[in-house]
Amino acid sequence: MPSQVRASILEDLPEILGIRDEALREAVIRAWALSLRDSSFDRISDMPGEGAPNHFVLYEGSQELHLRGVAKLAMAIVDEFTSTFPQVRIDPDLVLAGALCHDIGKCWECDPVNLARWQERPDRAGYPSLRHSVYGAHICLAAGLPETIAHIALGHSMEGQHIKVSTECMIVRWADNSWWYSAAALGLCRADSLSAAGPMMTPRPLP
Repeated sequence: MPSQVRASILEDLPEILGIRDEALREAVIRAWALSLRDSSFDRISDMPGEGAPNHFVLYEGSQELHLRGVAKLAMAIVDEFTSTFPQVRIDPDLVLAGALCHDIGKCWECDPVNLARWQERPDRAGYPSLRHSVYGAHICLAAGLPETIAHIALGHSMEGQHIKVSTECMIVRWADNSWWYSAAALGLCRADSLSAAGPMMTPRPLP
């Protein structure tokens, strides 16, 4: 992996350094390098800030803000329950690594080159050919991440509604949903990108 790619990943996602297990930490970096390599994005912060193409689109800010926010929310959930209920068992490394990798497949689904190809001929490979959750699970496994992290990449999104998800995946899923719905309610997302939020969403105007 080129040193500048590694440096950019750690610059965009400094929370990676909070993963205690060195092998897992390095695998997260390796997975992001692989996902970026096969896209038209040079770094994570080049990726658009959106839940999916044209859905929950931020007015400003790119994808790393979401990834970091979900990681912080997920770890806050871990801290809350482990401090209030010491008997619960949660793997904080899995939660943190999973949160930082849950949208790793957006390098594929949100790539403008791919989007243009799919829009032109959806009859050939679909539109999109693979959602970010599916592609993300592929990237995680290809980079040597454990299946527990690939499961979070797949299970955090609507594909996870068809499988039983792990405890750590459930934490990341709700941190992810909370981040996007809060961003939408706070008026941070384009109004024309909120159809998935449902008719009861009433964004607060920004000053």
